[in-house]
Amino acid sequence: MMMTRNKLPRSLRRILLGSAALGLVLGMPLAPHSTVGFVSSAWAQSQGSSGQGGSGKYGSGTQHAPGTSGQGMGQGGSTILRGHHGQGGSTGSETGDEGTSSDKQGPRFGGGSNTRKPEGGTTGGRPVWAKEGIPAVELGRLSVARAPASVLGHALTETLSNWTTTSTTTMTLVIDGVTKTITVAQLYSYPASKFAEIVATNYALIVRIDSPLENLALMQNYATTGVVPLSSVSPATKVDLMGIFLGSASDKTIPISTDTVIAMNTILGLNLTPVEIASVAVAAEEVRVAIATGHG
Repeated sequence: MMMTRNKLPRSLRRILLGSAALGLVLGMPLAPHSTVGFVSSAWAQSQGSSGQGGSGKYGSGTQHAPGTSGQGMGQGGSTILRGHHGQGGSTGSETGDEGTSSDKQGPRFGGGSNTRKPEGGTTGGRPVWAKEGIPAVELGRLSVARAPASVLGHALTETLSNWTTTSTTTMTLVIDGVTKTITVAQLYSYPASKFAEIVATNYALIVRIDSPLENLALMQNYATTGVVPLSSVSPATKVDLMGIFLGSASDKTIPISTDTVIAMNTILGLNLTPVEIASVAVAAEEVRVAIATGHG
């Protein structure tokens, strides 16, 4: 015997209505979710996506408030995966358009910021002095030859600036048993052997360039340009002036050998011939010994 709706007991109607509501809820489609995390319950209140920046593990933006419609595409995207961040990152995934990535591999060599070409004086990112073939010789103060080209260039500029005054400075010295007054420019015009002799016997009165960096900068400039860098100096020979520079740059207690000059030739790019290398070594050693003797 069937009963009409109006004749159903109130408690039974409540049960039937509750069951129907539950069936409707269970029959609703589930909310979409991110591949890397669950969406909030706000999705049930709106049909918008997670909004600008994306949600989840890889997104970097901020979610829109519940009930508002998101853009679906985030700015920023992933900052974790290589090449998958920048404008157009997706909502919480790594599938955004490729942007300017800080993860991307930059220049590997010594070139500029937009090139992979090695900088001058380097080989695959390594300076010339790091190559094989340089003799295993103690350099002491001469190690400053490994300084960047900009450092040597600055030393050269400063030396030449000071030389304007230094070159005309006079010294009263005993030369060959005779007292003479000469300028510093005249001292540097003597052969290396005579320069050494004068320095050894008049050490306390001598005005000269002592800095290893400045002497090596002068030596490099002279060897590579062929022009005497010091005004008013007329060197006896190229070898003599280079020997004076090298001997003045060296440690007083470390002998200068042919290997020493070979090392300087490579590091500084002097392009000296084998004969010049041997001759410069002899001249520089004479100057070194004279400085050590005069200094005591």
